[in-house]
Parts: sequence; structure tokens; C-alpha cells
Amino acid sequence: MELTIKQALQQGIAAHKEGKLEDAERFYRAILQTQPEHPDANHNLGVIAVSVNKADVALSLFKTALEANPKIEQFWLSYIDALIKEQQFEAAKQVLEQAKNQGMAEEKLNVLEGHLAFINEKEKIGNKSPSQAQLNTMLEHYQNGRFDDAEKLAISTTREFPTYQLAWTLLGAILGQSGRNSEAVNAFQTAVALRPQDADAHNNLGVTLKELGRLEDAEASYTQAIAFKPDLAEAHNNLGNTYSELGRLEAAETSYSQAILLQPDYAEAHSNLGNTLQELGRLDEAVASYTQAIAFKPDYAEAHNNLGNTLKELGRLEASETSYSQAILLQPDYYDALYNRWILLFENKRYEAALKNADLCTSKNAGGLDLITLYALGRTEEIYKRIEIQSKINSDNISIAAFTTFFAASEKKHNAYKFCSNPMDFMHFSNLSSNLKDSNAYITELVKELVKVKTIWEPMGKSTTGGFQTVVARNLFKSPSGKIAQLKSIIIDELDAYYLKFRNQSCSYIKKWPSRNNLWGWHVVLKQQGYQIPHIHTTGWLSGVIYLKVVPSLGKDEGAIKFSLNGKHYHNVNSPSLIFQPEVGDIVFFPSSLHHKTIPFSTDADRIIVSFDLIPEAAKH
Repeated sequence: MELTIKQALQQGIAAHKEGKLEDAERFYRAILQTQPEHPDANHNLGVIAVSVNKADVALSLFKTALEANPKIEQFWLSYIDALIKEQQFEAAKQVLEQAKNQGMAEEKLNVLEGHLAFINEKEKIGNKSPSQAQLNTMLEHYQNGRFDDAEKLAISTTREFPTYQLAWTLLGAILGQSGRNSEAVNAFQTAVALRPQDADAHNNLGVTLKELGRLEDAEASYTQAIAFKPDLAEAHNNLGNTYSELGRLEAAETSYSQAILLQPDYAEAHSNLGNTLQELGRLDEAVASYTQAIAFKPDYAEAHNNLGNTLKELGRLEASETSYSQAILLQPDYYDALYNRWILLFENKRYEAALKNADLCTSKNAGGLDLITLYALGRTEEIYKRIEIQSKINSDNISIAAFTTFFAASEKKHNAYKFCSNPMDFMHFSNLSSNLKDSNAYITELVKELVKVKTIWEPMGKSTTGGFQTVVARNLFKSPSGKIAQLKSIIIDELDAYYLKFRNQSCSYIKKWPSRNNLWGWHVVLKQQGYQIPHIHTTGWLSGVIYLKVVPSLGKDEGAIKFSLNGKHYHNVNSPSLIFQPEVGDIVFFPSSLHHKTIPFSTDADRIIVSFDLIPEAAKH
């Protein structure tokens, strides 16, 4: 059956996204045989031409598309960009002026205008640039991981040649590799200031801003990079990552799709698109994206692991296990894949296989998976032996601490793991009213501030169901202001009181107390029937929650928080537990190794909290 124009275009775009350029071109050209001036077919053929470095071929295609539909902004941008690539600068200026007259977006056109001005400007570096030997040495140090030497040389170069952009760019990259992202931002901002039309400089700045959790600023940098260079696939992909963390999944999908359109073999973009489609619940499409990523990059362990997760959700357990195993084969120390395969095996009661899988993680002290599996197998004596060994290797693993506390209580025996043997003895309760004259007015203002903080509905991999939670990269207590800064101050005061209360205890939980300023905060808004599943905070040390809005218990503990020694994969009906029904302003502190969950509520109201972890210096959130 002959395809309609619309169907042919849809299939062409689909093939284009999958990297099947010959098929896409065939569909587009079939359209042009019937409608030679079809704007989308011409434009997309031009995009394919640019992607294979044939901007000269793209020019006539873009021009035809633009003449057919001058109201599409991307047609103008693509045409001007192709003219610049072909060094037809005067023609590019003329088309740019026409675009302005047509009412196209001033911001993007101004960027292109600046780009043209920059290209036409003759660089006057002369003797104001470092020698080639100096540059080669600096790059050699960086590429071989000698970051201290590279940093020293980059700093001396920027001092001697302060207008030489490459030195600032390299300095930013070195500082980023060293984890000094705040300093890296300053270097990249200098690089941008020296060459404002440099798309790569804006992209580099965006990457570092995202690392710092400054997502809106990162978004602006990537958008600027794309405005200067619309075909910069990496910037589109990075913008998609930022949208994803901001919870703007549809926008993320669009950005990843554009990156793939520009660079069909971009494996990372295909995998990232798969992640987004999975979060959107479009699992079959996610499988297709991961499969495409693997086709372009067969050794892409992360894509194999993510494919395994999606196949598991689809109930295709055998295929899921195969994907996890392939990820582990490619990267034997890939903990996420090892853990996911362990979950799959454990939940299907294949305990012996799960134990072998867990033992692959033991050298990393990866959270007591071996202990949990041995408990399911009833091999208690072996558990005792392994706990003794682990307690000597590392007594600070939160997951192991949680299990050993449960196990000791269940067996009614001594706990050899010294992190925090009785976490319920280390709970602390207070209220904001003890710290403020008018706590109700303060809470009202604090809630107004929190409304402005970006949240995401039911974030994947988190404990929240039926509610919103702060986006992953946003730490409320990183450079806070207003009422949030005041809340951080209150928490620190309460932490001081908490430590004084328990300072004489002999467990490592107290003896190795982290810096009181090392806080990571987020907020959660639960809706009707919302709840948080049982969990612990594996990257924390002490965890806390402050209640800003609560719901009526209705005599059934609705909206309460329940503390217990029971975990998701181990349970004893006689394990100690505690249900706490909060009131507005209540503050609760507890060891991060203590399991807790929220009881769902039927009232049509919001339950709003701020949570935080006091984390050890070495932990990465």
C-alpha cells in the first residue's frame, strides 16, 4: 500500500532518529518526488547533509524549506548556520536581516550576528600567545592525568597570557577533574568572556554548572551554546540531561531526539532518551532506544544495565538477567548492575545464584548483600563469621549496619558491628517552636520559598510514591538564603544539642561524628494516598525530618512515620518498631541506618516536610 506524505515523513523521521540515514533519505526524497518544495522533507535532508559534512549540499535544501515556510524558526537558523559553515558570510548577514524582518526570535539571531562578527574579526594574538611547546606540555600533563603539573602550568599561562582562551578552558577542565567545580566555573566563565560566541565554551560552562546543581544556569549555558551552533549535538544532549534532572521529561525527550537527529550514531543520547522514555512509562520505546545505543556502542555497560531494568519492568526476566550479565561482563566492578542482578535473583528465590552474585561485590563492602542472602538461606553461623570480618574492614557501612542491627535483635545476640547497635536509642525529638518566637508565621513563609524549588513527581529511584520530591541535583542547604538558610541554622543548633546528648556513647556513629555543616537537604510533598516506601539513607550518617504540614491520623496512624529494624528483603514480626504521629513544626533526628516509611493517608491535603542527611565527608550524594 502506498504511503501518504504524512506517513512517509513520520517514517523518515523515525529512521533518521535511529541513525538509518539511507532509509531516512529515501523517505524524504520520495516525498520530494511528489512535493518538491515540501519544507520538512527539504530541511531534514539538509540536516542529513550537514551531519556528513556536506553543508554545500544542504544550502539549497534549507533555502527551499525556508521559502516554502518562512515561519519556522529552525529553518532560518539551519540556513544561516550552513552559510557560515560554507564561509558565505555576506549571504549569512543578508539572510539574518531577513529573519529579523520576519519577526524571528531576537535572542537567537543576535547570537548568530555576534558569531558572524567574531568570525570576521581578525584575531590579534601575535606574541600574546604561549609557545606551541608550552601548550604541548600542558596538554600532555592533562592527558596523562598529571593534573597538579597541568594546573600549575595552566595558572602560569593564564597569568602570562590572560587573553589566551585555551589556557582558561584547560584550567577549567583540570579543576573540574579535581572536583573543584566552583573554581572551574570561574575559569570557564573567563573563557566565555574572552570568546562570547564560542559554543563549546558555553557548553563546558554548562557541564560544570550542572555538576554544582545550578540547573537553571546550566540550562541557560547550553541554550546559548545551541544558539551559536545549532548542530552541536553534545549541547542538545547535555540540555536534555538538565531537563531530566529538572523533571521536565517532555523537554528532555525533545532535546535528546534533536541530538540524535544531528548525530544519529550518538549512543549516549540514545541511552539517555531511553531513560526518559522509561520514566514516562513508554517501556517498549525505551527498549528500542537502549538497543539502538548498544548497536552503536556494544561495550556500553550502562545501556545494557538500563535495558535490563526496563526488560524487568516488562516482565521479561530472562532477557533482563542477560542484559545485567552483559553489563557485568563488560565492567566487572559495575555495582549497579551487580545489585540489579542480585535483586532479580533474590526476588525469584534463586538464593544460591544470588549469593554468588553478592560475593562479587564483597570486596567493595557493597552493602551486605551476602549477609541478606545468607539470612534467606538460613545460614546463620556463616553470617556471624562474615559480620566479624566486615566489622574489622569497615564499621561505617550504613546498609550493613542496618542488617546487623536487625539480625542481632532477631537472634537476641550481641551485634559485633559497632556502627550503631540500637538506633532507636539515638532518636531525637524537638519542635521549631523551641527555636522561634512565631513558628507558625515562619513555616508559612518557608513553605512559600519551597514552592519555588523545583520538584519532580515520583522521582525514579527514590522512595516517594504519590508525591513530589526535590530534583536529584538540588541541595536545599547549598548556599541557602531566606527562611531556608534560617532552617539550616536551626538544624545545626539541634545537631549540636544532639551530639552533646550522646557524646559519651562508644559506637562509631558518635566517635566518627561528621562535620555539622555537611548537610544535604530536600523537601517532599505527599498528596492524598501518597507515602514513602521503607528505606534507609545509605549515603547519610544522621537523617532528619521537619514537618511543615501534617494530615489528621483519623485514628489509623495515617500520615505517620514508622521506624523499624525490618528491611525490604529481611523481616521479623517481633522486630522493634515505633510509630510517630507528627505535629506541625516537629523535628525528628535518627541514625541513617534506621528503616522508616510513611503510612498512606486518605485526607485530601498536602503533607509537606523538609528532610536532610548529615553525611560523612567521603560520601557522594
